Amino acid sequence: MSVPREEKERFLPSVDRLEATVHTGRKALDGGRYDDALRAFNEALRLKPEYDVAWLLRGHTLRRMGDFDGALQSFAQALRSNPESEEGWLGLAAALHELRRAQEEVEAYDRLIQLHPRSVEAWINKGAALHELKDYSGALACYDKILSFRPEHAAAWNNRGAALLRLGDEARAAECFDRALHFNPDFFDAMVNRIFLGERQGHHGEVAFWADRALRIREAGWLWYVKGLAHLGLLEATLASKAFERALGLDPSPRDAKAGLRRARSLREKVDFYRGVYECFGMHLPGDPGCAACEIAAKCREVTK
Repeated sequence: MSVPREEKERFLPSVDRLEATVHTGRKALDGGRYDDALRAFNEALRLKPEYDVAWLLRGHTLRRMGDFDGALQSFAQALRSNPESEEGWLGLAAALHELRRAQEEVEAYDRLIQLHPRSVEAWINKGAALHELKDYSGALACYDKILSFRPEHAAAWNNRGAALLRLGDEARAAECFDRALHFNPDFFDAMVNRIFLGERQGHHGEVAFWADRALRIREAGWLWYVKGLAHLGLLEATLASKAFERALGLDPSPRDAKAGLRRARSLREKVDFYRGVYECFGMHLPGDPGCAACEIAAKCREVTK
């Protein structure tokens, strides 16, 4: 016996239809077609208004579209349907971050940590939010928590170093950056923090070394500029000139880079050291293995003393 048309329309949508709609939205989202994705997720929610997955995906879509208020509302709605969703709390916190509501962001991570105490993403993002609020001790505690159960986590070591640097503990900060690079030798952010620390301490050799390493990972005009300044400090006029020229080749507008190039050319008329292929330059202490046999040891001591 067939079911009358009006009775059919009263039935809930089939699982197949709902999942097909969500699948269409996912494909659109992955392909960067955000308007199409949003339409699909809205249709899924029309079929099933309390479907937390559709609310989550709608939140991710709106966030990519720059509608952070809309994203926040979508993640909040997803959490009403599924209050223990790790993805929901992370999405809510991310939207709060975009809206510059850092204290509420921290509170969202606290709720998530209550539900998932070993969520690395929650702990590390909470630390970053506390760092933004200038609560560096609180941020440090977050990174220590991660390292208590994930001692190989490079990002936690790097962020721990950044917090220690803000607290004025340069020695321990350097150790943390080195640990981060031990676990991830290509960790760009840790290299950059090593550069900042070297600048702060006036260790031009270390700055030049880490700038070289960082530029192998990612080229940037500001990195070439910093490298140029380090070579100036080491009285390496030719290397400084080349660095400033490269910085200006990437972006010809910065006045600081133009001034640096003038200084380097002027210096070259008076003095010009060259360190050669010597990556440990400025980093090893007297007596370290290899220093006694180094062909430019005298020059190294002269420009880094």
